[in-house]
Amino acid sequence: MSQVHQGRRSPGVMRALSAWLVCFCLLLPAQASAGEIKVAAASDLTFAFKSVVAGFEKQSGNTVRLTYGSSGNFYSQIQNGAPFDLFFSADVSFPQKLEAAGLAEPGTIYEYAKGEIVIWVANSSKLDLSKGLAVLLDPSIRKIAIANPLHAPYGAAAVAAMKHNGIYDQVKSKFVQGENISQTAQFVQSGNADIGIIALSLALA
Repeated sequence: MSQVHQGRRSPGVMRALSAWLVCFCLLLPAQASAGEIKVAAASDLTFAFKSVVAGFEKQSGNTVRLTYGSSGNFYSQIQNGAPFDLFFSADVSFPQKLEAAGLAEPGTIYEYAKGEIVIWVANSSKLDLSKGLAVLLDPSIRKIAIANPLHAPYGAAAVAAMKHNGIYDQVKSKFVQGENISQTAQFVQSGNADIGIIALSLALA
């Protein structure tokens, strides 16, 4: 939407909010139809995968059925038999647990990227993001959007960053939690939150 820009951030903010590993895991053969690959992907990949999948389908002749969501929810679904062929997780621990439980092909975990979290506001916001995470203490902020830290790695990273900076207890009462990082961004975009901590990939998209 026009009132929201890509996300204003300073080098200091980027240093304060550390990156974490992103990996995928090839699952044991699923009951997919011929030529169809079922993929579970973390929500931060929504925009990146549009061109990736289009190129893959054109080259391979296969079709890809994509499902986006939080990595923790996918982990639970796969434990309960969800028929995915590939799992692109925003947290390396989920594929590792699946492999340890015999629910993934051994040796197929592959680190393909590193994700980062950034502070994101509407373009019209008067908040000073050069303050880094300390901006969350601004009394004008009513709602802070983060992904649910119980099953969304970007939400867990946001909580960890706030605790590291000693502000978590002061701002936690203002949280509105998205089911995944895409919904978290929507809260800021729609004006239902004044500020959010989201994936850099979504802010750039």
